[in-house]
Formats: sequence, C-alpha cells, structure tokens
Amino acid sequence: MEKEFKDISHKFIDTLSDGVFSIALTLLGLNVVEMVPEISKSENLNTAIIEHWPTFFAYLLGFVVLFSTWYQYHAGSQYTEGTNAWIIWQHGLGMAWVALMPFGVALLAHNLGTPNHKWSVFYFGICLFGNYWTTMILAAFVKFKFPVSYTSELPVPAELMRKATPIFMGATALLGAVLVAVSLFYPWAALVGYGIYVVSNVSPVHTLNRVKPILEKILTH
Repeated sequence: MEKEFKDISHKFIDTLSDGVFSIALTLLGLNVVEMVPEISKSENLNTAIIEHWPTFFAYLLGFVVLFSTWYQYHAGSQYTEGTNAWIIWQHGLGMAWVALMPFGVALLAHNLGTPNHKWSVFYFGICLFGNYWTTMILAAFVKFKFPVSYTSELPVPAELMRKATPIFMGATALLGAVLVAVSLFYPWAALVGYGIYVVSNVSPVHTLNRVKPILEKILTH
C-alpha cells in the first residue's frame, strides 16, 4: 500500500489549547491588578474596591467561562483519537474565541452601568458563544456530520455521539444568538441568561452522564 502523509497528532492541539487557556486566564487578572494604583489613592480602600465591583464581577464571570470551557474541552478530547483538517481548524477557531475572552471581560469591567452598558454585554455575548457559531458554520461544509473518531472507551456508540454533537452545538448556538440579540434591548436580562448558561457548564462530565440516557432514547428510535 502506498504511504500517505498523515495529519498531526491530537496531542499537539491539546498542548496549544492548554497554552492559550493559560494565557487567557492570566490576562483576565490584569484588569483587577491595574486598579491597584487608583484604589490605593482612595481614603477608604474598601469603599473604592466596592465601587469597582464591575471589574471583579467581570473577572469572576470570565474565569468561570474559561475554566469550565477548558474542563469541557478535555472531558471530550480524552475520547478523541486522530485528527483531520476539519478537527484542526475547528479547534483553532475555538482557541481564537478563547483568546478573545479577555477582551469581552475588559469591556464588561469598564462599561457596566455606563451608557455603553448594552454594547459591553452584547460583545461579551459574542465572545461567549462565538465558538458555537463558527463550529456550526464549519459543520455545514461536512453536512453536519462531525468527522471525529473516538476511542473504544467512549461510553456511548461513536455514531450516537456524532449525531448528538451537532444537535447540542446547534442548540447552544441558537441560544447564544437569542441572548445576544436580547442584550441590545434588555442587557441585564441577557447578562442573567449568560450567567445561567455559564453555571450550567461548570460540571460538564456530570451533565454528559445525566443526558446520556436521554440522548440514547431519542437518537436510537
């Protein structure tokens, strides 16, 4: 059999993703650290810190988003083997959105409660759900049949996983589009929606185990 060039190992994607997540998580803290000179000039340090609550709120929200995304990424990638151009670019675009999250967090930190409030919520939402949108765009090129190979340790049939993934990604992409649109009219309601979505993803393994029997019933009938 004639030998062909093979694609890169998945471990290189994992290594890159860990580096991007590490840098993005570190950048989140810069908004907090850069406040120190300003709040240190205040006569009441505690009052100054409370007055800057949007910065701490944005940091906390951004940290939970990035860390839970990292958790979700590795929870799924441990059952993935091999790569192809589609997988590599899907992960690459995902890392682009991860790298952009500090921008969305900084917008929230500096604009909550200001005339630009709704736009900060709007752009944060784009950073939050952008990965799902680009994934669905890429999925259209493969007719929404995700070309992913799974290991034998996957707790559900591989074909079931391939069917369930675009449904989950599509539903989340739609949810994101709705919340981002709402942010232009009711920014606080959209922000609450973002928060509920973020909290729902803090334990992806538990979520997968909980929906596993439901997916099996729906997609096998």
